[in-house]
Amino acid sequence: MKHVSGMKKTVLAATVAATAATGLIAPSMAAAEVSGTVGVSNMYFWRGQDISDGGAQVFGSLDYAHSSGLYAGVWGSSETETTEYDLYAGYAGSVGDFSYDLAYVDYNYPNDTDSDLQEVVLGLGYAGFSAGAYIGVGDYGRGDDSTDNKDKYFTVGYSYDKYGILIGTWDFDADDTNYTHVDLSYALTDELGFTVSKVVSADDCAINNNEDTNFNASGECTASDSSIKDDTLFVVTYALSF
Repeated sequence: MKHVSGMKKTVLAATVAATAATGLIAPSMAAAEVSGTVGVSNMYFWRGQDISDGGAQVFGSLDYAHSSGLYAGVWGSSETETTEYDLYAGYAGSVGDFSYDLAYVDYNYPNDTDSDLQEVVLGLGYAGFSAGAYIGVGDYGRGDDSTDNKDKYFTVGYSYDKYGILIGTWDFDADDTNYTHVDLSYALTDELGFTVSKVVSADDCAINNNEDTNFNASGECTASDSSIKDDTLFVVTYALSF
């Protein structure tokens, strides 16, 4: 995919859309130590964006969770532009209504290794409220052409019964490229979820609705060169767990 302002895909899009309001990435700590998911969505929805330009996405995961709170897993996706597999490991637990999750995620794109990246993720939750911090570490890409990953993404959310709201905001290393989106979600069943997402705030160089790329003499953008758009998105996801 095009490398613009650190815009990358994420394993977090692999859950039923309604669960996005939690902001956490740990697999379910069910009695079984090994679990998995398989699902399909009408688009690759990622942090307020349609990464697949309207193309459908098929995804699946395989997870191992220990009773101590340690977990690890692999997640894979295939859509019209590229394939992806992600490796992750972390520690999650809870004390009363308070929950916590610390993880490391390694994102891999076999057909576009310049987009490979890693993040450290911290998730906190309390009585339906949640907050998440996704901190870029290491590099974008591999080898001599790699660049530092200094991008950060933050979320706050609330879920009640079948409904959820999530506010996500980027802190990109590149100047004037940040944006904030709001997701409203509804889980019709445990398998079928719906999300409506909209970018509600953006810096001058964050949004590109098919504008030309222009820069001034100082190298600052005067028309966005980003692939980020502010269209209202309607996402439908169906996922089975086993």
